[in-house]
Amino acid sequence: MRRSVTLLAALLASTLLSSCQVTPGTGKTNFNMLSSEDEQKMGAEAHPDILKQFGGAYDDPKIQAYVAGIGKRLVGNTETPKDPFRFTVLNSNVVNAFALPGGYVYVSRGLMALADDEAELAGVVGHEIGHVTGRHTALRHSQAMAANVATGVLGVVVGVLTGVSGAGDIAQLGAAAYLQGYSRDQESEADQLGIRYMAVSGWNPDNMASFLAKLRDHARLEAVLAGRSPDEVDETSLFASHPRTIDRVRDAAAAVKAGDHKGAVGREQYLAHLEGLLVGDDPDEGVVRGRVFAHAGLGIRYEVPAGFRLINSPKAVMAAHSDGSLIRFDMGAEAHGDMTNYLQTQWAKGARLSGIEALEINGMPAATGMTKLSTNKGTMDARLLAVKNGKQTYRFLYLTPPNLTSAHAQEFKTSGLSLRKMTEAEKSAMKPLKLKIITAKAGDTVEKLAEQLPYDDHKLERFRVLNGLEPNEAIKPGQKLKMVI
Repeated sequence: MRRSVTLLAALLASTLLSSCQVTPGTGKTNFNMLSSEDEQKMGAEAHPDILKQFGGAYDDPKIQAYVAGIGKRLVGNTETPKDPFRFTVLNSNVVNAFALPGGYVYVSRGLMALADDEAELAGVVGHEIGHVTGRHTALRHSQAMAANVATGVLGVVVGVLTGVSGAGDIAQLGAAAYLQGYSRDQESEADQLGIRYMAVSGWNPDNMASFLAKLRDHARLEAVLAGRSPDEVDETSLFASHPRTIDRVRDAAAAVKAGDHKGAVGREQYLAHLEGLLVGDDPDEGVVRGRVFAHAGLGIRYEVPAGFRLINSPKAVMAAHSDGSLIRFDMGAEAHGDMTNYLQTQWAKGARLSGIEALEINGMPAATGMTKLSTNKGTMDARLLAVKNGKQTYRFLYLTPPNLTSAHAQEFKTSGLSLRKMTEAEKSAMKPLKLKIITAKAGDTVEKLAEQLPYDDHKLERFRVLNGLEPNEAIKPGQKLKMVI
């Protein structure tokens, strides 16, 4: 038995020692079980899924070429200038950027709308390139693989010693958690690499810090729009995929202050490229206008109750309330038979439904019922509403904490009954929102221009965040500004 344990331990040690590699971006020797070819394959396989999840590539060849040009210029000043990289602008309004192994780098059009100049965008792209040259994703993946190897060895050893297996489940949980995001050290390392690439490529590295400040302001605004305290932002992520907390903003600012401040900003050419950029939802996926979701392609619209904020995505439309209640709208498989049968045998098969009721909503057959669901917020009351429109089936899922179900019951009913077919005039009137670059005139004020935004609430805050303006900062005649029309 002792010999078996010794051999297994030696196997593990051999695996770990043979997998140490020098990381190009840092020159450090790190544990990495993936070759460059492995990383290329991983990125290539994941790329189609990324496009599907984030609305595809933004359909503007000039924007794509512009961002790719910035990326290639940065890559040319990395430690591996000949490595293949691919840069994609995603058709997503969510402010985000991330990278996959093998040089696949993504920025969203939502992020481009928030950035104010070329140097800020270069800072974002440089940071993501830093994750690739730092091989951060590969390192996380390798640690997970090592955890699996160790789990296998540990499981055998425990089995030999005790006759009981199962230790692997615990170790697997730890490995999965490791893949949730980059570590704080890796984020700081990507910042340092990005700053280096920016400076050598001729951009002002200070603008990485200025954009991090914009991200913070944007995240605070998003919190306010969602009915939460903006102070929560200092404790949560500013990027969807990065734990970039306020102390990291300060760290990045300190890092650039220690370096050379010279370099290009490129504001005018950047704003020129933003002219006509799609803002908000892509009409092909439906659009949110205040509390109304409308989809010209499907020819339907509905309204959510006051206090709920609509968020559109390729998979579903969510509406969230600050009290934890949620409304999810999506489409299901074609309903066969009557709608009460659909609820019980297709959508909620196996669930214990109560209060099942057939009804009609604006000429469309429908059915509703209640159940309880276990969620990461605990047990929630769930009302299901399915509506048939020809071969299409629309599904509403209303989730509430049990103590709030009665308070939302009537407004949920009103919301469900608001689903209707759009008129041809309504379909024709649906126009996408776009960015327009304007020049401030004498007499223009932030307040006056903000009133022109096509939003129902927080116009002043939206305008300031969009243009990177401080709370009391005034505008000057001749100043270039972003406007949504």
